[in-house]
Amino acid sequence: MANNLTGKLVATPAQPHADPVAAADLAWFTAHEGRRFRLRDPAPLEFKDPLGDPGDGFSWRVLVAKLADGRRLRLPVSLAWDLHNDHAKDQHLRMIFDQVAPEKAKALLKT
Repeated sequence: MANNLTGKLVATPAQPHADPVAAADLAWFTAHEGRRFRLRDPAPLEFKDPLGDPGDGFSWRVLVAKLADGRRLRLPVSLAWDLHNDHAKDQHLRMIFDQVAPEKAKALLKT
């Protein structure tokens, strides 16, 4: 269950090898062909601004969405702590994305 927060779009660098977190996301999507979403814990200092308190019973995660052209969007989201990253299915992650992503991110996913 997602906390009632608004997500923020973070672009993935054009050169993913320059960013080890982006490279890890790329490797994950390569290993999980057919997946469009990934849920993972945030890397230290991954986001420019502090994420703040996720709320009682919640923890910060990163919802990564793969675009049709191979680029990826990273969206920090506050989710219930008992939702395991590895158990999240694309259909559930898409529902979370649709709830919290800004309109610009939703438009990018459709193209």
